[in-house]
Amino acid sequence: MTYLSRLTKLGLAKETTQYTYLAPTVSIPFTTAQFEDHITPLRDESIRANDAIVQGIQQGVWSTTWDLELNAYADLTGHWLRAMIGPDTLTTTGVSTTLASNCLAGATSLTLTLTVPTGSVIQISDTAGANLEWVKVTTIGTAATVTVPATGTKYAHTAIGGAVISQSTHKFVQNRTFATVWPTYSFTVDDGADQLGWPGCVCADLMFKIDPKGFVTVSPKFMGFPSATQSTFAYAASSAQPVVGWAWTVTNGGATSTRGLSMDITLKRPTEPIFPSTGLQSPREVFPGALEIDGTYKAIFENSTDMNLYIAATQLPTVHTLTQPVTSGGAVLAITMSQSGYTMGKREVTTPYVQADFSLSGIMNATDTGVASVSLTNYVGTIYLQAVRGTSRRVTLQVGNGSPDQRQIIAKKSDCCVAPKAEDAAHPARLVVVVNVVPRFVAPLRRSADRAPAALAHQ
Repeated sequence: MTYLSRLTKLGLAKETTQYTYLAPTVSIPFTTAQFEDHITPLRDESIRANDAIVQGIQQGVWSTTWDLELNAYADLTGHWLRAMIGPDTLTTTGVSTTLASNCLAGATSLTLTLTVPTGSVIQISDTAGANLEWVKVTTIGTAATVTVPATGTKYAHTAIGGAVISQSTHKFVQNRTFATVWPTYSFTVDDGADQLGWPGCVCADLMFKIDPKGFVTVSPKFMGFPSATQSTFAYAASSAQPVVGWAWTVTNGGATSTRGLSMDITLKRPTEPIFPSTGLQSPREVFPGALEIDGTYKAIFENSTDMNLYIAATQLPTVHTLTQPVTSGGAVLAITMSQSGYTMGKREVTTPYVQADFSLSGIMNATDTGVASVSLTNYVGTIYLQAVRGTSRRVTLQVGNGSPDQRQIIAKKSDCCVAPKAEDAAHPARLVVVVNVVPRFVAPLRRSADRAPAALAHQ
């Protein structure tokens, strides 16, 4: 049977235990999705007194790659930023409320059950998300006046069963330490022919492409563990609208610039699946290195302001901000390099008007606590992804004669937390620690009736 590709479902889940598959909690609309199981072929090319080079082929190590492209949806973008940069902090938490009374289409006055900050952009919907729209309001107490659009609400709304939400602002910054357990994700695809899941995926590359003539696009790339057969899932993509390129503004050279023509921003971490002595075909872990951010910027060349950032090496802040129209959601995405270095600059005089091309990189700085920071304003009122964890096991160790000094020394060296229980009091030589054990995924044998199902092993 032949399947229609546009019926394909793609889902994402934030793993609560590193490298352990979870069914999708988020549905992903995409324009391109390339996913591949990489199984290294081991070729036996030994000389065996015959007229052939390849004497046999076996499977080597097995990992996967994911390469996506999708429009910049404000709700989904937070997942990619958390996966690449670091922790999310809510700098503004939105208010979740309701209408206190029904309103007609074209209403410019609303009554809410809770107040929201004046000047807020709010999201209004009826039961089950029907009649979704966004408006900007000024407020006095719970009385709200719609200022954008000037014509008032697009739809009539009922108070019962509906929802009103004001915006939250997220800030993503680097905060990696020796103790950091890096976030991993599970992808699931149902293309009609197969329903497969990929656990343990780590973000290696994240590109934003900004062009005023189209939508802003996001291209995340992941590396992960082998795929395995999973159940299908209920697809439920959100109604968030993509961010448009013409909403882009630039700050560089110490001032706002209207010269920008396009900008490609790439955040990346050198990422590697590690295959040590586990006795398994799959990785022990997928390890992300340190973060870097680079950009390629094309601009109108009407003066030397941009070029001087390269020639004079002034390393001033660079900020690219995308502010969605209110009636499309009013989301705001701001990518900041508080110290940026322009590494290339050249004029282009063969085009109809004089342009310039630039390359730049973010430099480690105290303001961003890294090479860059990103803020995102949307209607997600909780942080993106709490820290993932390993599974805990209680281990009892015999410690010499059980003296307090010996117990303290062993506890410090174990990098674990001492967790005695009541029954341990009678055994002074007993030290109880809680250790994190990260589950390692065993490469499944699948797509054949005589092969075993996927399994999980714990080291």
